[in-house]
Amino acid sequence: MDNQNKSKVKESGKLSRNVLNIIRTTMRNNIELTHIADNKANVLLSLNALMLTFLVPIVVANFGFIETMRLGVSIGLLVTTCLITIYLSALALTPTDFKKLEKERGGDRFSSPFFYGNYHKLSPEEFEERIGIALNSDAAVKKHIVQDLYYIGARLGQKMGLIRLAFHLFMTGLIVSVLVAAFTMLIIN
Repeated sequence: MDNQNKSKVKESGKLSRNVLNIIRTTMRNNIELTHIADNKANVLLSLNALMLTFLVPIVVANFGFIETMRLGVSIGLLVTTCLITIYLSALALTPTDFKKLEKERGGDRFSSPFFYGNYHKLSPEEFEERIGIALNSDAAVKKHIVQDLYYIGARLGQKMGLIRLAFHLFMTGLIVSVLVAAFTMLIIN
């Protein structure tokens, strides 16, 4: 494409092929990263639920030994760590609250019609009207693409922050529980 044609594309407000490819790549990357984040949260949730599932019967069956060795505090720390990690992982997996999102945007009637969270409660006629308005204006399409990228990225950032916190809490809680158990057992012997 020569410089004259490029300037015509820029002047008309239409998106160039390169810009469209960048947008597609960014959207695809965000979706893949969201999938990775959800998998990490699922692993954390499953691992901690399994730990609790095995820990409870062992504690009940060996309560006398645990009491004698004064391991209650370390087991309590481990259980608390698992429960909080499960909670944080579940928060990361919780779907977006569309009412809160709408309130943040100030109830923008012209929010992106390309994101299902903005049109899932619209009637077919309202959706058709919104999509028609958006598609008739290149500036509106650009605005909606930017909005969608922003909200996907913001939600991804929240997920990753919760997962990072859950991982740190899990590792710290596990290490502290083991150290407390070792310290307690050394003091008794």
